[in-house]
Amino acid sequence: MAKTTRNWILGYFLLLFSCFFLIPVTSRVLGLAFLLSLVINAPAEYVSKKSSKTALSIVTGMVLLGFMFFLIYSAIPITINGVKNIATEIDALLKDGRFDNWLERMPPFISGALTDFSQNASKWLSEAAINVGRYVASNLTSWITGTILLIVAAFFIARRTGIARNHVRVLFPYCDHKKVTAFLDSLYRDYQTYVTGQLIISITEGVLIGLGSAIIGIPNALFLGLLAGITNFIPFLGVLITAIPMLVLSFVSKGVWGVFGAAVVLIIANQLDMWILSPRILSSRAKMNWFVVLVALLAFGELLGVFGVLFAVPLLLFARRFWKEFVNVERSVKNWESTTETGTKKARKKKLLPPKEEEATVSQED
Repeated sequence: MAKTTRNWILGYFLLLFSCFFLIPVTSRVLGLAFLLSLVINAPAEYVSKKSSKTALSIVTGMVLLGFMFFLIYSAIPITINGVKNIATEIDALLKDGRFDNWLERMPPFISGALTDFSQNASKWLSEAAINVGRYVASNLTSWITGTILLIVAAFFIARRTGIARNHVRVLFPYCDHKKVTAFLDSLYRDYQTYVTGQLIISITEGVLIGLGSAIIGIPNALFLGLLAGITNFIPFLGVLITAIPMLVLSFVSKGVWGVFGAAVVLIIANQLDMWILSPRILSSRAKMNWFVVLVALLAFGELLGVFGVLFAVPLLLFARRFWKEFVNVERSVKNWESTTETGTKKARKKKLLPPKEEEATVSQED
């Protein structure tokens, strides 16, 4: 029965994983909804009453929905204005004569290449701002609709976390139902523990980036803080996603010194995450080696794109739990049986007569 249980669980996992390729849009949206449901339920884990858990989950979901709408609403003008301002700065640099004086000191082939690049960059940035505006205008409605559907699906999953557990007998016939239930409970705890730890780190990172941007004087500090908090759920890559708009806004508003200040804030936040927050919070909760996580991010990112990066750690958690509950347990049982059998044989050899000879002797005496 143990092998049957193991095969059924592994079969369901392979079926769900194949859905990423057979029905990519639906499966990936549902996967994101599941991760969001864990975020919605994370604060409720610290409350004991069921009514308080429900209310806190609803409040968390509404706050999360508001944050997403704010990011979508703010990202559009920030992106377009940032690209336009960079193009304006490049034009001003080319026209005031400083750039020409600097190029005169360079070798001819370098100065020519820089001149062509600067002229093409200004033109490209202006066209990029127009194209970004058109693309956003044509897809804004679908983005808003997708965000709403994602939150609704996350709410549904958050309120139905025990649906698989309650139908174990139907979903896993001819299996050890207690073993399946224990496995599903342990796996869900692993997911919830990881997401809760990641949420604590994300909130801390968002506050640091937002406050640092406000102190330096970078505009849209609230947007940058929220962006840093949400993208920090992507290990190792979230800081890069936040760094691009932060450096652009700092350059447009404060020049080179603004870029330097933004870089300092990003480095401090990243090092704090790498050396203090993640080791103390995430590593102690999820207990995963950082190199294994990095390799998984690269592998699943190559396989599934950005969704692979998001799902890499949950897939690792499943693999670790499956190995611990089934592979290691079966190996331990086999080792114990082998040890018991070996001990029995040794005990028989130490006797003066084998068991069969002893029985024959007793029968003759009788």
